[in-house]
Amino acid sequence: MNKNKRVNKMHGALRTGVCLFMLSGACVLSAQAQSSADDAAAPATTVQAKQPEASKYEMRKVSGFIYDAATHEPISGVRVQALNNRRYTAMTDEKGAYTINVPEYVTTLFISTDGYNNVQIGIKGAQDQNAELYSTKVKNIYADGTELLSHQVMTVDNSSALTIENDIENKLNATVRTINRGGVPAQGAAMFINGLTSLNANAQPLVVIDGVICDMQYDRTTLHDGFVTNLFNIIDTEDIESVEVLKNGTALYGSQGANGVIKITTKRGKSLATRIKVRVYGGFEQAPELTKMMNASQYRSYVSEFLGTTDQAEYLSSPSSVPFLNEDKSYLFYDMYHNETDWQKDLYKDAFTQNYKVSVEGGDDVAVYNLSLGYSQADATAKQTDFNRLNIRFNTDVIMFKNFTAAMDMSYSRNAYNLRDNGWAEDYSQRNISSPNVLGLIQSPFLSMYDYFVYYDPTQINNGAGGLVLGHTDKVYAGKNYSETNNPLAFASQFGYEGLANPYWILANGQGDNKNYQEQTQFNINIAPKYQVNEYLTISDRFSYILNRTNEKYYLPNNGTPTKEVEGLGSVQSIIRTQFGKETTLFNDFRVDWKRVFGAHTINIFGGFRLASYTYSDSRITGYNNDNDKMPNMSYSLQYKDYGGTSDRWINLAYYLNADYNFKNLYFLQATATMETSSRFGREAKGGIGLAGVRWGIFPSVQAGWLMSSEKWFNVKPINYLKINAGYDESGNDNVDYYASRTYFENIKFMDRATALQLANIQNAAIQWETTRRFNVGFEASLFNNRLYLAANYYYAKTSDLLTRKAVSDITGLPYIWSNDGALKNTGVDASINAVLVNTRNWKWQLGFSVGHYKNEITELPGSSLNTITHYALDANGREIEDQATTIHGYTSSVYGTDNILTAVGHAAGVFYGYKTAGVFASDAEASQASEQYGYLRYPTGLAEQPYRNFKAGDVHFVDMNGDGWISEADMTVIGDPNPDLYGNIFTSLTWKDLTLDISLKYSLGNDVFNYQRSQLESGNNIWNQTTAMVNRWRYDGQSTDVPRVMDSSNDEWVNNERFSDRWIEDGSYLKLKKVRLTYRIPLSLSWLQGLSVWGEANNVFTISKYLGNDPEVSVGNGVLYQGIDAGYLTQSRNFNVGVTINL
Repeated sequence: MNKNKRVNKMHGALRTGVCLFMLSGACVLSAQAQSSADDAAAPATTVQAKQPEASKYEMRKVSGFIYDAATHEPISGVRVQALNNRRYTAMTDEKGAYTINVPEYVTTLFISTDGYNNVQIGIKGAQDQNAELYSTKVKNIYADGTELLSHQVMTVDNSSALTIENDIENKLNATVRTINRGGVPAQGAAMFINGLTSLNANAQPLVVIDGVICDMQYDRTTLHDGFVTNLFNIIDTEDIESVEVLKNGTALYGSQGANGVIKITTKRGKSLATRIKVRVYGGFEQAPELTKMMNASQYRSYVSEFLGTTDQAEYLSSPSSVPFLNEDKSYLFYDMYHNETDWQKDLYKDAFTQNYKVSVEGGDDVAVYNLSLGYSQADATAKQTDFNRLNIRFNTDVIMFKNFTAAMDMSYSRNAYNLRDNGWAEDYSQRNISSPNVLGLIQSPFLSMYDYFVYYDPTQINNGAGGLVLGHTDKVYAGKNYSETNNPLAFASQFGYEGLANPYWILANGQGDNKNYQEQTQFNINIAPKYQVNEYLTISDRFSYILNRTNEKYYLPNNGTPTKEVEGLGSVQSIIRTQFGKETTLFNDFRVDWKRVFGAHTINIFGGFRLASYTYSDSRITGYNNDNDKMPNMSYSLQYKDYGGTSDRWINLAYYLNADYNFKNLYFLQATATMETSSRFGREAKGGIGLAGVRWGIFPSVQAGWLMSSEKWFNVKPINYLKINAGYDESGNDNVDYYASRTYFENIKFMDRATALQLANIQNAAIQWETTRRFNVGFEASLFNNRLYLAANYYYAKTSDLLTRKAVSDITGLPYIWSNDGALKNTGVDASINAVLVNTRNWKWQLGFSVGHYKNEITELPGSSLNTITHYALDANGREIEDQATTIHGYTSSVYGTDNILTAVGHAAGVFYGYKTAGVFASDAEASQASEQYGYLRYPTGLAEQPYRNFKAGDVHFVDMNGDGWISEADMTVIGDPNPDLYGNIFTSLTWKDLTLDISLKYSLGNDVFNYQRSQLESGNNIWNQTTAMVNRWRYDGQSTDVPRVMDSSNDEWVNNERFSDRWIEDGSYLKLKKVRLTYRIPLSLSWLQGLSVWGEANNVFTISKYLGNDPEVSVGNGVLYQGIDAGYLTQSRNFNVGVTINL
């Protein structure tokens, strides 16, 4: 009911806004800084402003020469014009000379021609205003205008990436910090701009595609471990013309712009003549490097030693009764437990990819179009995992009638995955370990992946087993029926431990469209009509409809999977899950533009009205214990079935106004204001203003710039271009919980029998958007005849009204509600350098470097008990000493651990919180001197009869931070920070005639990684196989090692050596050679062939890092708190591609 009232109020506000617009003609604002419809390559000719009469302005003649920067020869046919004003234009003659008449107020000329980069020159006199142009083979830095915002633009040409994030990380990593999501194809990367602007809400950038604000579904869940929703994989990179990243001035996007904005523009028709482009390329990816695990002999020694610390140690006294310890070769089952199996080896393979892209563009004097069709198929290096995509896009620009044009885009895309669980899950309490790549690490190496069987052989009647013989086959995998007698995979159950599934059964019986499969489709229509009322005024609109559908199925087979007892359910074995999601987006952006030049003054005002309506729903079902691996169905016969779903609907409504002013193209000022409301906001939100029954957030921005190099007095020879800019803007993040502003109940199921409604949330009517206030200052410069380009931008940002937890009374039955009570700040800088080192007729070499840095700090949190961590020193009996308390204003989160991520005032977001270590006690003498109070350091047991245990030889030497002689929670401290100190790219391009070599590197310095996988494979506290590092575990008094002794948690000497500590925190700094590409443009001159090029490349060539895991670039989710955690996901490996591009 409350939800319907909120929506009705939104509709009422919408009607009121439309009526006001119709009655008063007021401009209402759109969600984009520049409508892509304005930039559409339509054949329409717009009404041109009349050229001012010569008598109206004092004119002057400017002349000079234009040369080729490589050969110093004159260039003819070059356009020379007043910057941002084509009314005053001239062309160079065969000697490269030009003469142009411009008003006195014109301070800058813009020079352009095909085959060369643009250039701007400040007018310093009437003659010898010369310029040299560089080939388009080097980076272009000039445009016909001056950009005030801190932004980076990347053109996309001949990309081999499956998703655009891979191109962004290779070219814009200093502007957009990227964290690659691993080796599953088209999973892309997590991206952050301007540091970390949120804690619990989405902190990734807003994405605008062809002027439409898209919901990227960052917070939607999937069924498979290690797999995330990534809507970027819907878009074929071949369809993308450019990517623009906005770091500041994002107030235009109101309550959605705080995290920065990524604007994607797709390709449009540019040529009236029919042009066909064909790209075909493919390649292969090498199988990943395998983790070094213990072999059979090493593991047998380890597991024997470990079991000796359990209460089952008595069984080891008679090795003949333990099959894997029985060394009698005449023993019937000797061969079953004496194998040498590398379980990882056959889980991976060299993977192949293939891509086919065709695009056609053309048109006439009425319409132009661009039609593209693409298909991609990519296998992962993990077996039975792959990705394919089919996409078609049609973009057209049509002259409907005089001064009225329309852009219409339609696209359809369908992609599909075959999947398996990937990496470690956070929790296995409800199911078995099911990821093949994890099982391949921890399964016992003395067992075979293939089946052994017993049969009777009368010729062996005297073999000591009464004629019974053990046979072996390589046709059937081991452990098909997990409960059968003598199943070797169940050997651990003899000692009270759960068995492990055979990963090869999971691969064999988990394949199929009705098993482990995900399919996603998107249909999109985008219509943008535009009417030019007169030479100054334009009215445009953009309407878009997007339909996304996702269907995912999950199946853990019955064969080869052990039975697991799950609390609240019972015995579970196989699992079937299915999830279907659907989202529709309705987007409309009405806009009015007015632009006029008054001599030296240029004014551009646009305003608009933006409405976005999103509806998302999904339904999911889980069932257990299917007994037919061939045809699993979500049938009534399944046990413990559970149902769930989501139904979310929200509306954003915004008015916006933007005014740009410049004087003589020297001084620039931009002012923007957006007023936005959302159905997610509470009725009594404390921010903004109340209007039409809802709360509106107000988001202003002011940006200023000075093109210093065009001043008459500026005559610094080495500097060709210098621009300084500064600004302030406010923007929001409306990614608050969909239902935080409402009280609601949820359905729960207990013991698979009873159902009930349970209070799930208490409304917070004051809930609102997070607000980021940002100040920025920066510069751009070009020096030494435009051979060296420098740019830098500094920002200071403070985010207030953070979405945080607030304690409520216990009587509610809930621990907290969501509120806006916190704040954080980010300070940072990014810089880039690009140098043309060699520029001759045949040789061109450029080198570039970019660097980004930010410092994040939480400055405020609610002052409730939920946000206070209090620890006490302990007395000799392990009791808390009340007057020796330490307090932290913050709270902990459990992410792949328990209370291991700290969110606290004065610290960065996502820091690791645990224990510091000082090695391993080599001897008892060393351990007995670790504590000043008691000799030995003490571990608190919580038991009155035995309040402590001593840390002895072979135990980890944890640092007693508070000096009380105990290792307790009071000794926990910050032990690592996943946020890097520096990150960016290094790139170079070398061209010789028609041969070009491009090299791109990516780096990150100062970031820490929590190696969760290593914490599981070197813990020494379970029956799983371990890495070879455990061979060097402590075994005898006096042994110097950094690996502690093995110990079961049930043992009286267990002191939790495996706890979350800096043992598992590693330096994640790295330098990666991401791409090496060699392209050859074949110099053919045929009437039907416009161009032909072939290329080959290597990606992920090598990584330089101290990190012990497979890849230091890790993240286990889209959230801020999930960065820098290595859960053993499939990594990207070295891959090679070759391709051909044909232009007809």
